[in-house]
Amino acid sequence: MDPLRHNTSSQSVKDASFEVEDVYEDDELTLQQSNSLAQAVLPLPSQEPSGSASSKRDDSKDEVGQHGPHRSSSPTHRLRLSLNERQLRAVTFPLKSQLQILAGPGTGKTKTLISRVIFLLSQGVHPSNIIVTTFTVKAANEMRERIAAMVGPSVASRLVLGTFHSIARRYLLKYGHLIGLPTGFQIADETDALHFIQSVLKEVNPESDKNDCRHVRNLISNLKSRSIPAGSHSVLEYTTPDMAQVYSLYQDKLAEANFLDFDDLLLKCMELLRANPLVVSNIQAVLVDEFQDTNVVQYQLMKFFAAKRSNITIVGDPDQSIYAFRAAESTNLMRMRQDFEGTSVVSLEENYRSSGHILNAALAVIKQDPERIQKTVLPNHDEGHMPVFFPARNTYMEARHIVKEVQRLIDLSCGMLKPHDFAILVRSARLTRPIESELTKAGIDYRIVGGFRFWEREEIKLLVSYLVVVKSRRSPVLLDILNSPRRGIGSVMQAAILNHANAYQVPIWTAIERAIDGQVRVNAKVRASLKQFVNMITEAEKIRYVGGTMGERCGFEGACSVFLCHAGRSGFARY
Repeated sequence: MDPLRHNTSSQSVKDASFEVEDVYEDDELTLQQSNSLAQAVLPLPSQEPSGSASSKRDDSKDEVGQHGPHRSSSPTHRLRLSLNERQLRAVTFPLKSQLQILAGPGTGKTKTLISRVIFLLSQGVHPSNIIVTTFTVKAANEMRERIAAMVGPSVASRLVLGTFHSIARRYLLKYGHLIGLPTGFQIADETDALHFIQSVLKEVNPESDKNDCRHVRNLISNLKSRSIPAGSHSVLEYTTPDMAQVYSLYQDKLAEANFLDFDDLLLKCMELLRANPLVVSNIQAVLVDEFQDTNVVQYQLMKFFAAKRSNITIVGDPDQSIYAFRAAESTNLMRMRQDFEGTSVVSLEENYRSSGHILNAALAVIKQDPERIQKTVLPNHDEGHMPVFFPARNTYMEARHIVKEVQRLIDLSCGMLKPHDFAILVRSARLTRPIESELTKAGIDYRIVGGFRFWEREEIKLLVSYLVVVKSRRSPVLLDILNSPRRGIGSVMQAAILNHANAYQVPIWTAIERAIDGQVRVNAKVRASLKQFVNMITEAEKIRYVGGTMGERCGFEGACSVFLCHAGRSGFARY
């Protein structure tokens, strides 16, 4: 039940996806049916028959049969049979406990976590009283789909399941007014945050470069991830007084515009739960995936979520902690054992993904860490081929070796292996360039899977920024595109335009037009570049207004062509 259902202010923002209803109107599977089914396939250890494995299967079938056939029974029954001994132990661990599931790569941790959720439902826990956190939206969606396949979409939709940020947002939308958070607040994405920071940097240091914004953004994010607010004396332990000032001004800018950035979502949610613990007093179980990547704030949020009953299940692997640069702390595993005495640990040891030789090579590397939490990983497959280590002097030699190895294996198989039978894995999309070059030279067809998303590519983001300015000359991205591509309008000239706009309280576009007319002191070369820029935007605006929805879309396509027409003389072609 929602503890503050009848006490919320009428001004609170409604979030339909977070509402909890007492009656299930679903046409898929009722809660009672899901409980009966889950009890049949995931019984408590004390309820398990003492007979053989075959007798367990027969008993399970009989119990399911008492409730009649159901389309979800077959896959759920197969799930129980597919759990190994340690997975089953972790899944059926008593509800009132703190459990750490140490799961190495390929040990079925997602299946175990999902099965744990089903077990909790079987013990009578209402889905709206279960919080399940993951670290990506994709992982959350996949988990919800897999749970829905077993207990029905209606039950799965009532789980409080998502990333830390999305769950924090849900609570803030509904209860943010309790800590004075204005209604209708917006989320500042990465682009918005960089715009705010760029504006602040120009105020503090007019000579600052656009490239400084990313560094400052990461610095502020790391401070927030350590729960260090702006204006705190602790800020100076991590940065300079100037950066501390930028941090404070950045927070002021966000507050003025009624924005919260991603880190603020967590900090504000923590503030809400600290002052109003009743908000989460209904929560009976908290499950955290990828626990080794949690930071200080996320760990504290987990404790606040579980404050009423302290029923926590975490899944993690300290060997896979790679986000220390984002303030992640794998030491949270030990911190949890200190904060919750009697925390139990179950290690998933069977690896279903890699061959024995690969596992042994990986363990030989990671075992060199003297502070590592010792655990064993056992291969479920055979030994396989020995991995090969090739020391290359540079990326081009590495790429050449990879392509020659592909060619060798194709020739060795007498053509039975084709190029599409090979996969080349890289750590970063930037590393594909030399490999692509060598594949092209060898005449081997290939395709890139993943890499930069379309909207994340630099040239696409630049075109979108231009279109935003075409739609609204008051857009804050105007300064971003003023010298992109380079037109000789450097930081000093941009500062002069910005100072004029601030002094006379006029939009930046008006200040640019005044600079062209000679009312702002800029040199002749800059004046010519500004005039070319204004003409280009004006020309694109005329194309945009064709009329109607379809006409406007075609107009934007025409606007893109206008920008590309300027490639030869403005440097756009370099993108």
